[in-house]
Amino acid sequence: MCYGKFKILPQAAEVWFSSVAQKYRQAVPESGISPDGDEEKRAGEILFVPTLFSALGAPASVLEVKATDADEGINGRVWYRIVKGNEHNHFRINPSTGLVMRGVRHLDREQNSSHVLEVEAYNTEQGPMRSSVRVIVYVEDVNDEVPVFTQRQYNRLGLRETAGIGTSVAVVRATDRDTGNGGLVNYKIVSGAEGKFEIDESTGLITTIEYLDYETKTSYLMNVSATDQAPPNNQGFCSVYVSLLNELDEAVQFSNSSYEAVIMENIPLGSEVLRVQARSIDNLNQITYKFDPNTNPQALSLFKINGITGVITVRGQVDREKGDFYTLTVVADDGGPKIDSTVVTITVLDENDNSPQFDITSDSSVSVAEDSPVGKRVALVLARDPDAGRNGQVTFSLTSGNIGRAFEIRTTNNTYGEVFVARPLDRELLDHYTLRIQASDGGVPPRRKEHILRVNVLDVNDNPPVIDSPFGYNVSNVGGGTAVAQVRATDRDIGLNSVLSFYITRGNEDLTFRMDRVTGEIATRPSPPDRERQSFYSLVVTVEDEGNPSLSAFKEFGESGTGSGKGQTRDISPAYS
Repeated sequence: MCYGKFKILPQAAEVWFSSVAQKYRQAVPESGISPDGDEEKRAGEILFVPTLFSALGAPASVLEVKATDADEGINGRVWYRIVKGNEHNHFRINPSTGLVMRGVRHLDREQNSSHVLEVEAYNTEQGPMRSSVRVIVYVEDVNDEVPVFTQRQYNRLGLRETAGIGTSVAVVRATDRDTGNGGLVNYKIVSGAEGKFEIDESTGLITTIEYLDYETKTSYLMNVSATDQAPPNNQGFCSVYVSLLNELDEAVQFSNSSYEAVIMENIPLGSEVLRVQARSIDNLNQITYKFDPNTNPQALSLFKINGITGVITVRGQVDREKGDFYTLTVVADDGGPKIDSTVVTITVLDENDNSPQFDITSDSSVSVAEDSPVGKRVALVLARDPDAGRNGQVTFSLTSGNIGRAFEIRTTNNTYGEVFVARPLDRELLDHYTLRIQASDGGVPPRRKEHILRVNVLDVNDNPPVIDSPFGYNVSNVGGGTAVAQVRATDRDIGLNSVLSFYITRGNEDLTFRMDRVTGEIATRPSPPDRERQSFYSLVVTVEDEGNPSLSAFKEFGESGTGSGKGQTRDISPAYS
């Protein structure tokens, strides 16, 4: 935590900054006096360089700036504000005291190692009397990064078995984004050296410390660690594979121990990648070049080398999605007993030449109940793009079939498309949707692929039966077992939810009538109605569906022993049973 302050000295025309640890002084233009007698604050640029730890808590104080005004009363009151450099709210300032403090946003040195703030002192918001100072805050690092090797495995193929002690074998390199000791990396061979190799702990150069013998051992696989130099001493690991080359006595040597090249995928056939060059000690014979037969077959199918010039060119279609890094071992031979080899590494960069592809596990047909709540996930699709970076990042959208915007799709991890219910569904209005899902990558221009998803809306028992108005009969002089009325009803649901049963639930206490449960037909029982005993019947008919829970409707109508033959009906509100 650092504190400091500045003040304007009109007579000396200088600005002083003092802090606990250090002072800064810089000459500024001489202060002037405004026509109305007010002292005008003029400050030159003042640099304050405190240090903050990136893990420091949010409310920590940074420093205190202080400006003085020779005026009195309200004209001498000074306010403070940060006017520049605080776009991400990493800092805040007390407007009355000038105390600069940490803001709510977390500091990350790996993203921004310093912050330049301009603090202004003023009397009023719109007044001309103001002065400013610049504060530079450097963020000190904490050791929160792990060393990362440039390769998981380094290969040195064809190392000469007669290589002398101290011969360079390979250089491993790891980087650590931290600073200071946290960014310094020391290398160590953990295992596999068998007393033949050592590594420079600072440079990562692996060299031989003992003579090699192809007849005794043909290859070595070493495990190498990189450790940073600050607690908690983070470590990273890689492997180094060394194969030995059986040789005789002559010396041929490449000008470089290794070569590197970077190319774009889909590079035209015949394009030059790089040229290797070797020389022999005696310089008598023509040196010829070829790839080591132990080189990866895929690399050999893509590149070729001119045996005389050492120029490596493209011979096959280079597709980054099939391989983005190739290691070629080139052998130089002058016809004598000794040959040499070098390692050529070729990195392939990406271009947007692949469209997203939907996985076979993606949903293509799903069913969802019509009473599913808004926000419920109903389907999942998966699409991948083998390109790299933004070219391989996939986003999803619904391009057609989303009637009434009933669904929405969200992209997760640039790979998954989750389909959710966005609005209430009603099977009776629409019983299925055919959604066209589009997967687009982030390339310029983007590449797209489409997928069809059928969503079937399942019925729930949300509609009660609807009873048509029945017709009555004059039941005078009818025999037993005579049909006197037909009750008809409908239900907008489907399946068991629309299967209806009919009952007489009131008005038939003497059992004069019976009702067919399936057809809804009302008939007299074997003993016909007796007009002298009862001349009018008011029957309540209940119609119930087979849903769970079931829904029912009621309707009341009359049967007259005399009259025109028309019955009377009266609706009763539907109800659950």
